[in-house]
Amino acid sequence: MTRIRIVGEDALCCALGERLVAEILPHWGAAGAPIDTRGITKLVPALPRYLEQARHVQPVLCIADSDGACARSLLARWLPDAVPPSFVFRLAVAEAESWLLADRTGFADGLQVPLSKLPHTADDVSDAKQLLLNLAARSRKRLYRDEIVSRSDPAKRGVGYNVHLCAFVRTRWSAMRARLHSPSLARAVARLQALDAR
Repeated sequence: MTRIRIVGEDALCCALGERLVAEILPHWGAAGAPIDTRGITKLVPALPRYLEQARHVQPVLCIADSDGACARSLLARWLPDAVPPSFVFRLAVAEAESWLLADRTGFADGLQVPLSKLPHTADDVSDAKQLLLNLAARSRKRLYRDEIVSRSDPAKRGVGYNVHLCAFVRTRWSAMRARLHSPSLARAVARLQALDAR
């Protein structure tokens, strides 16, 4: 079995990486627990190490947010001209939460929110995290209303934000459904499929 190292900017990116490997590369396995760099400022300086690992040890999947910037420009700035094909670095446009929202039926069922409130093109949402919080605040499940959203400030994440959303990704989220509503995710899926075909 081929092993792939999963690296994420945060816990949600790590969960997405795990799910993408499980769904798109079913005959592959993760090379240990995902590496949560806890922020893009810590991820970028570590990229040379992951590039070397992809060249000489095993494939690497790295996921981060574009945060509204041009993904192509960011990658050009952060990566060398020659990147090994076994190094897959994908940026969610504009945030990892966009990819969650892109699985419209999965998100509506999993978080118990109205399907009609989910965007048809998640990459076009300027603040996907805030939209997600707004939706969670209206969830039919009280646990999500109380824990995903901060009780003191509905514009902030609650104590259970990562716990519930990462659990949703691992158990209910579908990359194949979500790619239909997120061009950046569709490109990530295609890149992983190409990696598997090598």
